[in-house]
Amino acid sequence: MAQRLQNWTAFMGIPEKMACQEEGQDSDEVRLSHDLSEGEIKATQKRKEKVLTCLKSLGIHCDQNNVPNIVVLGSGGGLRALIAFLGTLVELKKQNFLDAVMYLCGVSGSTWCMSLLYGDGKWSENLMSLEKELCKNLSTVSWHIAKAEESLEESSKDEHYSLTDFWASCFVYKILQQFDENELADHKGASETGINPYPIYAAVDKETLRKEGENSPGTWFEFTPHEAGYTTLGAFVSTKHFGSEFDNGKLKKKGKKKHICYMQGLWGSALGSMEENLKFIRANIQPSYLVKKKVMSLIDAGLAINSGYPLVLRAQRRTDLIISFDFSSGDPFETIKKTAAYCRKNSIPFPKIEDQEMDENNPSDCYVFRGDKSCPTVMHFPLFNTVNCSGAAGS
Repeated sequence: MAQRLQNWTAFMGIPEKMACQEEGQDSDEVRLSHDLSEGEIKATQKRKEKVLTCLKSLGIHCDQNNVPNIVVLGSGGGLRALIAFLGTLVELKKQNFLDAVMYLCGVSGSTWCMSLLYGDGKWSENLMSLEKELCKNLSTVSWHIAKAEESLEESSKDEHYSLTDFWASCFVYKILQQFDENELADHKGASETGINPYPIYAAVDKETLRKEGENSPGTWFEFTPHEAGYTTLGAFVSTKHFGSEFDNGKLKKKGKKKHICYMQGLWGSALGSMEENLKFIRANIQPSYLVKKKVMSLIDAGLAINSGYPLVLRAQRRTDLIISFDFSSGDPFETIKKTAAYCRKNSIPFPKIEDQEMDENNPSDCYVFRGDKSCPTVMHFPLFNTVNCSGAAGS
């Protein structure tokens, strides 16, 4: 891993001393570090107060220094995943458990749900009314071809114009029935007060996925309201500079604003891809890893594991419990099987899943996987199971 970080330093043309610097969350420089961003650290520290209070109300007592990090994962699955994840969060709210969650992490359709919610700074408190509003919006035709054409015309002026722009304007906008022109960085307020869980959105590097597969450390890419970057490699930029060009580790050319609708298109379509999302000028040094790639292209993480396990298993996040909701229509255990393989290859602690019987054709509604103290406990909930939809599993 240290060698990969050195290679990234050379690849981006960043002096080694600069790579070790701790930068603020709005820095104009590339941050090479495996530490969490300053913004995420402050946000999760604030969130701990809410989690602690919630756990105490549930009869679970712990002190401020031992608050468990509970993560909720939402898989891909298009509009089905959006609706199912929204319903899941509503039920967590009804069970008085939502406030115990530290992180929400989504892939593909689940990111649509998340990005719609975080437009409200107090969404977890207003969830019931937001559910009604979102359901009404989804069933109301408010897509306008003139707006889509206007967006495409404006996007075409950008050198980074790609299929993602078309997908966002003509498909995602039409599916979600709203065109959110805010930026992901605008969701900082909804993430920093401690009222809501901290959000993480997943994507994957197209070329690395194709050449090295979903288990490669360079495949997975994450977005938060504070930073965007390669999870395992530890290379990040401020989210407000996503799509910009960097030279010698510093911002060279500010990219065009990437609105939420565009990001929904990037996160949530296997057909869309962002060509030239982060453009780095190569140094004279030629490292062995990724050096030939001047431009990084990102696509829907649903094409990989289809769940954000690699992001929340980042050691710095110290995850204690993963509650995974799988909205896939195929093998109800595919995401957890692929995650186990990813963890084996990358020496990441993860519970053994072979110890439990998993019948693809007759899955139960909940599975619990426990390991030793070095790894989190995982609760796996397949949407299609013999308890709530007998006969529909695996269809």
